[in-house]
Amino acid sequence: MSIVLYEGWAFMKNKVRILYIIGSLRLGGAEKQVAELALGLDKSRYEVDICCLNEAGPLVESVRQNGVKVAVFDVSLPYGKFNPLSYLHLLRHIFSIRRYIKGLKPDIIHGYLFTAYIAGAICGRWAGVPVIIASRRSLGYFKDDKSWRQKLENHVNKKTDYILVNSKAVREDVLRRERNCEGKIRLIYNGVDLKKYRPDGAAPEVRREWGLGEAEIVVGVVANLIHYKGHLEILEAAAMLKHDFPHLRFVFAGRDGGMKDEILEKVSALGLEGKIILTGSRMDIESIMPAFDILLLASHEEGFSNVLLEGMACARPIVATNVGGNAESVVDGETGFIIPPRDPAAIAAALRKLLTDSALRARFGRAGRTRVEQYFSRERLIRNMDEFYQEIIQRFHLLDA
Repeated sequence: MSIVLYEGWAFMKNKVRILYIIGSLRLGGAEKQVAELALGLDKSRYEVDICCLNEAGPLVESVRQNGVKVAVFDVSLPYGKFNPLSYLHLLRHIFSIRRYIKGLKPDIIHGYLFTAYIAGAICGRWAGVPVIIASRRSLGYFKDDKSWRQKLENHVNKKTDYILVNSKAVREDVLRRERNCEGKIRLIYNGVDLKKYRPDGAAPEVRREWGLGEAEIVVGVVANLIHYKGHLEILEAAAMLKHDFPHLRFVFAGRDGGMKDEILEKVSALGLEGKIILTGSRMDIESIMPAFDILLLASHEEGFSNVLLEGMACARPIVATNVGGNAESVVDGETGFIIPPRDPAAIAAALRKLLTDSALRARFGRAGRTRVEQYFSRERLIRNMDEFYQEIIQRFHLLDA
């Protein structure tokens, strides 16, 4: 606890102020975790604020309704990257963020995703914030064709006190790619709300919405329609299975990231009409997950997938590619099958084993639920984050007089 002077008044400071910085509060894994932490951390220990750099997003309203303040900026290049007016716009908002941080006086800035942890470190140090944390949520492939990003990240790492990773795979990727990160890396796995994601969800209602009954076997794919999520390989696997399993259906739940037309063309080319359902973006993943018989993730790259945890929490057997941290959550042969990426035949083979053995599906599902309860619950995530922040508070004397 420290004594703080403000306009002649002295008061005792017994809370640490954390500012989360992120692009938006859309329906992504990082965004959901920021919202969970903002609402779940002990309010007697922490004051939490959120800064969105680009836009608000659908999670903002629920966060605000629970007493968390959210500031939204417009860090963008609205006139195009070759127009000087775009950079004047960008510079104005960077100065605004710096003023906002200086006025808020957070003890800790915790940035999620590339633009946010870069801006958080630069503006935070500029505003005199004591502690800067950057969360790495994915592998660094997005920097491969833009070397300036890695150079910028290496420079900003000098200004960063901790780099938080969500899987061993991400940790190894950071150590391999980045500079100025030695001794700064901490690992905390993601967590899922076990009260929200349950085996006994609203499956019959959701199936009726999709025009499906009890006879159909549903493979769920919860992933935005972007190339590295592997939808095209899934369609090829579906074509391999369609004759042996006429009641098999695939549900693709996720916003269109530019692939919808390509997917529909491939559905037609492979004769999969009526076998593939595209739901678009869904706010109610906890309701649609129990409508699946199997959860499939065919990504070419991942950091640590929240969707896999949500599927296991709903006691669904998993088929997932061996990328990123997938094999750290899913135990091959125990809670699901881990398969090679970019391999339609491997997808089809793993699905075939589950489609022909309902007892195996049930056993994997039960084991997955137990695993999430033991290692990947929301409560465990919040407890681990609290311990991490308390370590920082002690090291930097954030509450000392």
